This record gives sequence, C-alpha cells and structure tokens, in this order.
Amino acid sequence: MDACSRKRGFTLVEVLVVVAIMGILSGIGVASLHNAVANSRIKDAGINVTAFMQRAANEAARLNERLAVKVEDSHKTLKLYKCNAVDANGICNNFGTQVDEMALESANAIVTDKSCPDLDGSQATPATIITLVPKIGVSPIPTSCLMIRYGGSDRYAASIKAPTKFAMYYQLSYSSGAAGTWFEP
Repeated sequence: MDACSRKRGFTLVEVLVVVAIMGILSGIGVASLHNAVANSRIKDAGINVTAFMQRAANEAARLNERLAVKVEDSHKTLKLYKCNAVDANGICNNFGTQVDEMALESANAIVTDKSCPDLDGSQATPATIITLVPKIGVSPIPTSCLMIRYGGSDRYAASIKAPTKFAMYYQLSYSSGAAGTWFEP
C-alpha cells in the first residue's frame, strides 16, 4: 500500500481550523441574538406603557374623575391614582386612592434625561406625573411623554401624546435616543 491510501481522518490543523471557524460564527450569532433580545424588550416596554396610558385614559373617562399616572419605585412602576388636587400648572399634587399599576420588566426604567421626539419646548421633557382630565370628545391625556430605557443600553422607547393626535403612540430609538434616531415601528 502506498502512503495516500493509508491516510484516514483529519489532521490536527484541519480540526483546529474548523473549530476556530465555528467559534467565530457562534460569537457573531450570540451578539446578534443579544441585540435582538434588547430590541424586543424595549419595543415591548413601549407597547405596554402606551397601552397602560390608554387604559388609564379610559378609566378616567369611565369614572368621570381626574386621575394621575405617577412614576414610582425607582422609576420601575407606573401607578394610577385618583387626583384630589392639582397645582397651578394642572399637575396632580395630592394623590388619593390607587386605582391601577404597571411594573416594568426589571431591565427597563423610566428616564427623564432625553428629549421626547415629536414634542417641542417644555413638553419635550419626559413626565413623572401625568394628570388625566376627562373631557367630552377630547383625550384625557395631556400632551406629554414617558421615556423608557433598556438597562444601560442605548435603546429607548417613548410613549407620546402629541397635540395633533387623539391617542398615544410610541416610537423607538436603537441608537442613543438622539434627535433623528427615532422611528415608529
């Protein structure tokens, strides 16, 4: 028998090359999966906060009472209260009975350090208290915004009530929340 017909299996170099290629491809896949999970979680947070605000508006209209959504518990929870009194700016400053609440996923938090997209001036500052006043034919939600950040990442969701829209909607930013990076999914 000659040398060519006795060779069986793979050399060590061939095995190491295949293992290295598999490692590189796995690393790329894990990074992509991590980004996909982060994008999905911040999108879910935007949807959930917007839905909670719409539910709060419906509750204010149903009860025909002034209600207030307040950010609490280290910016991790939205709580809906009956509002007993408001300040000169119409912001609730005396909270009554709690009506409802919504907790964010552990990695998400309400933030106030970015400007809200689609809003100008003082309205562009994310709120920590939103007072809902029922009115016939008009949304109880004032022009405002709640901003959510996913962990320490650069992914943000904004639940927005613009003056030109009846209902709240949300926008996402997967790159720092700066102007020009927001989009409606």
